[in-house]
Amino acid sequence: MRKLSLLVACVTLPTAALAATPSEGVALEVRRGFFTETDIGGFFTLGGDNAYSNLQTYLQLGVGYDLSQTVEIGAHFGMGSNAANCWSGADAKGDCKLSDNFTVTFADVTAAYLFSLAERLYVAPKLALGYTLLDPAPVNDNAGNPIKAGINVGFGASGEYATSMDHFSIGLDVMARYVLGPNMLSLQFYPRVKYTF
Repeated sequence: MRKLSLLVACVTLPTAALAATPSEGVALEVRRGFFTETDIGGFFTLGGDNAYSNLQTYLQLGVGYDLSQTVEIGAHFGMGSNAANCWSGADAKGDCKLSDNFTVTFADVTAAYLFSLAERLYVAPKLALGYTLLDPAPVNDNAGNPIKAGINVGFGASGEYATSMDHFSIGLDVMARYVLGPNMLSLQFYPRVKYTF
């Protein structure tokens, strides 16, 4: 009888061990918490005397924190440039009164809500609010003073994929920001590389 019990235990023990272990090893858990990101993409403005600017490079660095599996907040510093789009009107010679080439610098706080489309794959609407520096000033106010800065509000959408490399997510963002003062609309699009600690 003891031999039979020992034989049954030897046969069933490996089966029980296999049943308790996931078939692919450790179960997937997308990492959430403090993160940093680097984004490089494209930037252009809409409006102005030329309707739109030439496409330019956009660089953005950010830090953030996942408050939960679905809510993300962040602080981002981004920089692009307006190229060949005048915002101040033309003089008698037809030239732009002020510079039609200027740097646009954003310092924003952002918030996003992640919707899961599939395992590891998310889409998120995103909001931004911050301050914008314009150098040199592209337009004057009603008193004739150059407008070198203004508050910006933004909205956009983000796609994110948690890669099989632990800590790393990649994605693609499209953002629109409106700068109050010069009343300037800009669009940014960029691949996103995110590292979560």
